[in-house]
Amino acid sequence: MPRIDIEALEDEWEEDHHLLTRRSRELSVAARARIDELDAARVIGVDRGRVTIIVDGRIVEATYAGTMRGEKAAVGDRVRVRPPKHETDIARIVEVLPRDTVLTRTADDVDDTERVVVANADQIVVVLAADHLDVGVRFLDRVLVAASVGGVDPLVCINKRDLVDVAGPLDEVVTRYAGFGVPVRVTSATTGEGVDELALLLGGTWTAFTGHSGVGKSSLLNRLVPDASQKVGALGRYGGRHTTVAAWALEAPALDSWLVDTPGVRSFGLGSLRPAELGRHFPELAALDCQLADCAHAGEPGCRLPEADIHPDRLASFERLRASLAGEGGTAPSR
Repeated sequence: MPRIDIEALEDEWEEDHHLLTRRSRELSVAARARIDELDAARVIGVDRGRVTIIVDGRIVEATYAGTMRGEKAAVGDRVRVRPPKHETDIARIVEVLPRDTVLTRTADDVDDTERVVVANADQIVVVLAADHLDVGVRFLDRVLVAASVGGVDPLVCINKRDLVDVAGPLDEVVTRYAGFGVPVRVTSATTGEGVDELALLLGGTWTAFTGHSGVGKSSLLNRLVPDASQKVGALGRYGGRHTTVAAWALEAPALDSWLVDTPGVRSFGLGSLRPAELGRHFPELAALDCQLADCAHAGEPGCRLPEADIHPDRLASFERLRASLAGEGGTAPSR
């Protein structure tokens, strides 16, 4: 007679009955102690409700325990896992541990519903296409703000160097962002140019890659992690992906790192940020010695912005973002 998994039935019952009164999240001392004794794991993939984790060096599939109803994990999250009691069981995530860093975005600048791009990443590589720098730089400025909010260190990669004959615009962007401390590397995933220099900045980290569709993130990862796309396909339930449709973390043993490939996005909204907070996340503006400690750089008495030497494109980006966050002039978050 087949064994009945009572815990699984309880979990499914809780998930299927949306009118069920949610059990209190307050745990007894004994229950808290039992959870604290469980193994900690790291989430390396979330796709169509399925969670892939690495625990004790093993990559396994997991599902959510009933106590997790309404709460989800993201790639990079550290979680507590209840191990399977039998070979036919599946590990169950019972708790998401507090995050050290988090990169989030919203659908647009007037929507405050956050979507987690990656949790607990050490840094985020923003990949731009050298032949579309104007659009890429506007996207970059948005991600830099989100990274600052979430405590993630930024790194810029200008890819597709082989498609550009004139280096002047590339050099100007490198100088602009390096001027306030953001590392920039220029690469070509096609020829391999600059990839080794990029790899030197990835050692011993959990690093996520983001960018518009078509900028070459997955191609770069294939350079850094041989056969990366095949590995992602093998991890995915349906396999055979040619473009990234869900975030996945891939181990890069040669770098002692984990690299997260995220889906290409058309927009990167900042709707959870108030317009008055924006200046804190532009390093050039945050460094200004304004009379007001919480100066929003919107014409307040004692604001030092009018006399500051700010790159005109960065200043235009700040003003454009502030207007968009205030709901002025449309909400196109990719520009």
